[in-house]
Amino acid sequence: MDGAKDVTTPMATSTPLILSDGSPLTDATTFRQLVGGLQYLSLTHPDISFTVNKLSQFMHRPTESHWHPLKCLLRYLKGTIFHRILFRRSASSRLYAFSDDDWAGDRDDCKSTTGYVIYLGGNLISWSSRKQRSVARSSTEAEYRAIASTTAELAWLQSLLHELGVSSMDKPTISCDNIGATFYSVNPVLHSRMKHIELDFQFVRDRVNRGLLQVSHVSTQDQLADVLTKALPRPRFQLLRSKIGVSDGTTVLRGRKRESSSQHIDCLSTSLS
Repeated sequence: MDGAKDVTTPMATSTPLILSDGSPLTDATTFRQLVGGLQYLSLTHPDISFTVNKLSQFMHRPTESHWHPLKCLLRYLKGTIFHRILFRRSASSRLYAFSDDDWAGDRDDCKSTTGYVIYLGGNLISWSSRKQRSVARSSTEAEYRAIASTTAELAWLQSLLHELGVSSMDKPTISCDNIGATFYSVNPVLHSRMKHIELDFQFVRDRVNRGLLQVSHVSTQDQLADVLTKALPRPRFQLLRSKIGVSDGTTVLRGRKRESSSQHIDCLSTSLS
């Protein structure tokens, strides 16, 4: 990959990945090793979470059509080697999240992808891009399942922060861009069309009723979790990547280098005097 050209997005939007597309790889070991290693890298790089999650779905039967997106991801990582999550000092301990889904985005089984990002005081602390286990019959159902997954993660984070002695007077907020899912979160009446996801419904409603959670609507343009549910064009991807807290760390590294050099010079001048 030394001579490979950089790319600006981890996955192209033009060609959706399909399980049976392309001829099987003669040696699938390299594909599995690379994708397996990238799963660990996605723990610190939320911008590649969706792509790694998508490629992981073809580990059992990789083809040439899956190998090319993997090389594209490696070329993206080559060009963003210094990109990191930027943490800023904040006096706030408020938890808030963005939850989204890509309804029936999988071309093989029509299952949806759940994505969420969770912030503590403006700093990204948790994220996920995961394929839902069952087929959603509507976009509202898929979105509500994403809200339920986000709610479970928020509940765990609240418990962890409480054990660490970090408390907040503000209740966590989940922002989603589906009006129907937002309505069902605050409506005490369980509609007949939502009976089949009653468990998720009651789980979210219970926390809303107890004042432990708030579900609010956000426009699609302001939905930050969109970057974890689908492949995006370059302008949209780079905008959301910046907004979720991933930035180029070269300036920080250079600043630290200059600072360490100046400290070294000061030490030398002190010793000489």
